[in-house]
Amino acid sequence: MPMYELFCIAVHNPQSSVNLRSLINSLSNQVHTSGGVVRDLKNLGINLTLPQRIRRMRQYHSRGDHFTMTFDTSPIVLRRLDETLRRDPSIIRWTVLKKADKVKDLAKPLNPSIEFDEISERSY
Repeated sequence: MPMYELFCIAVHNPQSSVNLRSLINSLSNQVHTSGGVVRDLKNLGINLTLPQRIRRMRQYHSRGDHFTMTFDTSPIVLRRLDETLRRDPSIIRWTVLKKADKVKDLAKPLNPSIEFDEISERSY
C-alpha cells in the first residue's frame, strides 16, 4: 500500500477540543477499518492565525488547528477520505501528499549529484 501524509487545518473551537479529537478519530478509523495503518500523528498547533482569511462553506475563518497524519492505505480508501474531508464543515483546508509507493522506498539512499570521493581527492 502507498504511504500518504495528510496535512489538515480544522476549525478552532475555543470551548473544547472534542471536535478535533472526534475528527482525528473518525479519519483514523476509516484508515484502520479498510486495512490501512496510521504511522504518525502530529499536532502542529492549536488556534494558530491563518496567513489569510479563508472562506469555507459560506463562513470565513482566520484561526485554525493544524495537524498531520501519516498513513498507509489504498487509493480507493484515499478517495473516501477525501470525500469525508470535503463534506465535513469543521475542515478548512487539507492536502494529501504521496510519500512513497512502499515503505521500503523511503529507506533508499538518494544519489548525490556530486560524489564525495571526488571532493576529497582534490587538493586545495
